[in-house]
Amino acid sequence: MAMLNIWLVSWRNLTKNKRRFFFTLIAVILGILLTTSMLVANNTVKDTFRYYEEIYAGDADYWILSKNYSFSEDEVEEIKQQSIVSDSLSVLDKQTLVEIDQPEAPAETSVRVTGVSDLESNLLKLPLTKGSLKGNGLIIPENAAKLWDKDIGDTVTFKGLGEIEVTGIVGFTSWLASPNNWEDAEGRSFRVMMDLATLQDWTNRDNQISYIRLQHKDRDNENWLSNYQELLQGTPLYVQPVVIDDLRNNDVEGLYSVFYLVSILSLFISGFIIFNMIYSSVIERKKEFSIMKSLGYTNFNVFKLVFIEVFLLSLLGTAIALPIGVLFADLFVEMLLGIFQDTMVYTLNWKSATILSGLIGLLFPIIISGIPMYIAFKTPIIYAMRNSNKNSRFRVRILRYLLGITFILLSFVDNYLGYIFLLFGVVLIYPAVIKALAKVLAALIEKILGYPGRLSVSNIKVNTNRNANTSAMLAISIAVVIFLGSALESIPSGFEKEIRQTFGGDIQVQFEEPVNEETINKINSYTEVESVEWFRETMVTWKTIENEFKEFYLMSTPSKNTEEYQLFEGQDNVTSNSILLGERAFDEWGGEVNDSITINTPSGTREYQVSGKVNTSQDGGYVGFISENEFKESFNWNDINTIMISVSDSGNPYELREKLNSDFATYISTITLVEDQIESSQSSFDGMNEVMQFLLIIVIALSSIGISNTLLMNTMERIGEIGTIRAIGFTTKQVRTMIIGEGLIVGIAGIIMGVLLGIFVIYLNSISNASAMHMPFIIPWSNIVLAITAGIFLSLIASIIPSYIAAKINLLSALKEN
Repeated sequence: MAMLNIWLVSWRNLTKNKRRFFFTLIAVILGILLTTSMLVANNTVKDTFRYYEEIYAGDADYWILSKNYSFSEDEVEEIKQQSIVSDSLSVLDKQTLVEIDQPEAPAETSVRVTGVSDLESNLLKLPLTKGSLKGNGLIIPENAAKLWDKDIGDTVTFKGLGEIEVTGIVGFTSWLASPNNWEDAEGRSFRVMMDLATLQDWTNRDNQISYIRLQHKDRDNENWLSNYQELLQGTPLYVQPVVIDDLRNNDVEGLYSVFYLVSILSLFISGFIIFNMIYSSVIERKKEFSIMKSLGYTNFNVFKLVFIEVFLLSLLGTAIALPIGVLFADLFVEMLLGIFQDTMVYTLNWKSATILSGLIGLLFPIIISGIPMYIAFKTPIIYAMRNSNKNSRFRVRILRYLLGITFILLSFVDNYLGYIFLLFGVVLIYPAVIKALAKVLAALIEKILGYPGRLSVSNIKVNTNRNANTSAMLAISIAVVIFLGSALESIPSGFEKEIRQTFGGDIQVQFEEPVNEETINKINSYTEVESVEWFRETMVTWKTIENEFKEFYLMSTPSKNTEEYQLFEGQDNVTSNSILLGERAFDEWGGEVNDSITINTPSGTREYQVSGKVNTSQDGGYVGFISENEFKESFNWNDINTIMISVSDSGNPYELREKLNSDFATYISTITLVEDQIESSQSSFDGMNEVMQFLLIIVIALSSIGISNTLLMNTMERIGEIGTIRAIGFTTKQVRTMIIGEGLIVGIAGIIMGVLLGIFVIYLNSISNASAMHMPFIIPWSNIVLAITAGIFLSLIASIIPSYIAAKINLLSALKEN
């Protein structure tokens, strides 16, 4: 056989049944499209968060800070002159008020002004969108420019400091993260930047800085950390390596898992659709294969013929899906990043994900079609004269059901493998399930659809395995929708409880400068205040078990560790030379309880024994806790910058926030109410829930294509039968009703099993000790309603095209075929 001929023959065989080919191609396209978009989205979101961490870090290697509010730059002159130092950036922060002439804005708005020694330094990467970084003007972020109605050349007035012209507008950066609306600005300061000398002159802080960043020539030499620690010993100054750690600000690990889950699920469903088509095609042509072999074709020739059919299908589907998948990923990432508080720009990272998706698109259909290709390869020459062995089929069926039941029982194993066993077990027993459900639904279907409905029930048994596989895919899709819905419902309720129990009072206030006793007494005198407590904190770097640098806030236990001011749950106190880690920090560290963790503290590098893992809402659990005595005695850290306020029963926290903003406007950095924290978490999860529902409806739609394809194959195999029932009096409407009834049975069976399976998976997860996503047993009724509605609607839509094709079958041709 010539090479050209075998490709043409394979193409003709593939497209012989055009409608079946079309639906299978759509399934391939959707499967690869979703896989491409999820992988591209995964890479892009990761890169985006890392990009913003990198531009905040710049090219700096170390920074030197002070336990006090500021220090003289002369104190680090010796370090700046080290031969290893190639560049430095001095920074001064100052909290003040800005005068805004806007109807929605307060007359005086809180703002943090950052003065830097060089606005164009490599240690400070600002994403400029308009204007210039040159000169001695003011740099403001885009959201501040929009809310303040300021543009290049406009002037901004800072109360008690001076007036300055806007010379640059930048996109989002952690340096200048600012509120997006005036409501957000009630508890959060705007941030702007200017030349250091100007800010020092305005504030009468000549030669004073808050911290300094250093860049090294030999960037991989970590020995300088200990050298700097020795040089700074006995002073209020301390050094920290500059670390890029995107986990600190973004608790989105679960999001990446969802990306992979949707990719795997879409491939799984499209794979079953491909399998059904190729398997049916091979079974239909087994006699043809036996005749071909009798004419001289080898087993390999037949195998090659089917292989090329699958390859052409995968090649065409992948070529169409990849560019559409990249476009869909772009829309999806834009929608996803819109959930977060800050406006972020991104660059689509599509190349590696697209290549991987292309390879998956080409190879996965070939792998999933391995059994049909093997059947074609092994078809004997005398097949046309051989009768099937029903006893053998019965034994295989019994073995399949026994294996399926065994797998389902193994799902109670407290391990991730239990979920895999469950899915395979359900698929294996599904032929028996769909037969049983068809009997249960028979009376209802017949009552709704009449006599055609009775035929629908009996027709389901004709191609039981094919119908079962299709219904099983729908069931698994719906189970995933329900499980994720339960997760998304349980997380906010769990977060609200955790936030209230570990927030630390009702309001947290962070001051720019150390808080003195006079300030605490004044706040305590407010009628809305029940009591005031505090804790100490500082950013530190630490090492994982893999020796990788990370950073988090190291916090002291509260000054009064009562239930009212609790910062964590799980242990009552922290002993000397030990540390408690939040859940996320503990998981990232990678060690075990009682192991040691290396931390670069303000008093040098120290080893702490990890005495436990605790639940906390502080920094999303990416935090460490040591005793207050450890802070004061080992770190020599006496200053307090964060206070916790308990609001009295008659007090209004929102009115108290306004009073604090009024009395301490130039000292307060942030004011956070426990209600604000809960609302922020709830808003993020609501947005995430909408995105997930959108994705999972697409997955259910992919399953419905499988229903349409299965019904189409069933219809084309029964042309003669349809001709016969038409000849004895069936109308075209009754034929359509019969096919739609079959689609409804497959769909409703999938919905029923999907709901039961989803609830069962939720139950397994609730009793599991091994699951990283532990959650209470919550049935997400809204998601169940969504899944049932989408499942029935899409099953009906999927049945329409095959039903009309069946109704249009030519009666005379059908009878001839019969």
